[in-house]
Formats: sequence, C-alpha cells, structure tokens
Amino acid sequence: MQCPQCNQKFETERALVFHQRMFCARKTPVLVPAIAPVPEPKPLPRRAVIASELSVPDIEPNFYISQTDIERLDRIARRSQAGEMLNVMLRGPKGSGKTTLARQFAALRSRTFYEIHCGSLVEPEQWFGKDRLTNGETWYRMARFITAVETAYTVVLLDEVNRPHPEVLNALFGLLDWRRSMWVDDLQRDVRVAPGVIFFATINEGEGYIVNPLDDALRERFGRAIEVKYPPKRETAKILVARTGIARAVADRLADFREGVKRKPELNLSMSVRQLQVAAEEIRDGADIREAIMVSLVNHLADMEQKKAALAVLQHLGEDVTEIMHEVEG
Repeated sequence: MQCPQCNQKFETERALVFHQRMFCARKTPVLVPAIAPVPEPKPLPRRAVIASELSVPDIEPNFYISQTDIERLDRIARRSQAGEMLNVMLRGPKGSGKTTLARQFAALRSRTFYEIHCGSLVEPEQWFGKDRLTNGETWYRMARFITAVETAYTVVLLDEVNRPHPEVLNALFGLLDWRRSMWVDDLQRDVRVAPGVIFFATINEGEGYIVNPLDDALRERFGRAIEVKYPPKRETAKILVARTGIARAVADRLADFREGVKRKPELNLSMSVRQLQVAAEEIRDGADIREAIMVSLVNHLADMEQKKAALAVLQHLGEDVTEIMHEVEG
C-alpha cells in the first residue's frame, strides 16, 4: 500500500492509516492521539528483548508534538530503519518536553527505550558497569546501558548530557561516531552498537543551569539537533484540561499568563507546561489563579524584578496583587 501524499510504501492498511494520522504532511500541529503504535521489525527474538530488561514506554495521549517535529522524527525513523547511524540532540527550555519527546518517539514506534541521567555519572567506568560485593565476594555487574546499545532498534536517551565532567563523556566517543563500537577492559570484549539504535541527548544551556561546556568533539557527533519549544497557547490550554480536568476558561487564563510573561524576554522569565500543570492542580484543589501562580512560579523567584514582572502580568489579567506587590517592593 502506498501513501498518496508522499508515496511511502506500507505493508498493511493499519500502518498506512497511522502514517497518515501522525507522520505524513499536515497543515496543523496535533496532540499525539491515544492509538496503538505500529511496530517496527526487530531482528532480535522477543525472548531476547524481554531478557534484556528493557521495555517499550507507554504512549502519552496528551503530549504535544509540532508538525515540524513530527516530520523530523519521521525522517529520523526512516533513516534508522535503513541502517544509518543517528545521534540526535534535543535542545530547549526547561519543561518543554525534551525527555518526553525521545520517550514518545520510542513509544509510537514500539521501540525499546533506555534513559540514563548523565549527571549521576562521576567516573567513565560507570557507563559499562561496576564491582559489587556479595557475601564477601567481589563480582562485576554489567550496566544496563550496554544491554541497551546492544539491543537492536533501541532508543537510548542521554539525559542532560552536559551535566557530567567532559572526561566522563569521552568514554562514549567510539559508540557515537562511525566506529559504533569500543573496547571495554572490564568486559574483555568489544561493545558494538546494534542495528537501528538511535542515541538522543538532551541539553540545558544558559545562566540558570550548573553545567559543563559541551566538548565540540562530542557536539559534532550529534549531527542532528531539534529545538523543542513550548506548545502554542491553544494547545497548552488543551493539555491542561486533559491532564487536570480544570475548566477550559481557567486553562485559557493560565495560558494567557504564560504569554504575558513571555513578552518580557529581557527578564529571562518563562513558565513551562510542567509549572502550568502545577498551577492547574492547585486550582483544581481549591486555589484561585493568583494563589496558584504564587505557588507554582512567583515563590520560586529570588530576583525581585522577575517577581514584579510576574505580578504585573497577573494584575493585567484582573487579579488583585496590590498587597503582594507592596510586600515585594518593601
């Protein structure tokens, strides 16, 4: 079967319908629908996947992916299936969905998924395993990271890849470049990246993050980069309603608040979907909008100018913040 829009071929009608809903050219952005994913072929037998202790993540029906990113991910998936080596950098502000985007890429295509928080690594050897002590005896346990890179079609997420010391990341160079392999002394063998494995990495950059500069040699190994942005106002309101059950009118006001904050870029102040969801949960549990914004954003701010800016936006939306403004200015 062939897609009439892009001429891509599919073996089943179900696969064609899924492609047309999610990945073919569309005019409007979409929320990921709650439909079953289309599995990709895997050369490993099912028992091997189960034994690896890896799993396919669940689809999040209320996660927003822009049409542009849908098309980018579709191209990445097709290149992966064709056997190309792919490393993808995900950049964007806090709470924009970088980590979830990689997880949903795996979920929607029935790929096994492995995530490692790079900031927890302090030594290069931790990528591959560590010595364990049991009943007075020392033994070596191989890290699940090795299992992930050796399991075909796995999505491997290096979360916050610029958190650890650069020397920790140097250990990955052989896996991320054309060699797609490296010798591990503790295992006394080569570790080889399996067919179809995709490395995603997330990165936070800016004054608000305690991170290390990303080595140019590592950055160049991630040939593709996706700038993940916050959902548009209308889609943000839909997400808040779906996730918390608040009224659409209230969700619209929260989205309006974020838009008002966004108009002051000089203050480096933003409000992520994650923070808006906290505000929505507070409202659902009885708080008014002013209190919800105080708890989810304003009370976190140490910079007085940022606090004043956030309160000014609340005031513009019709909330009485006179008393709180006096406290901040005093």
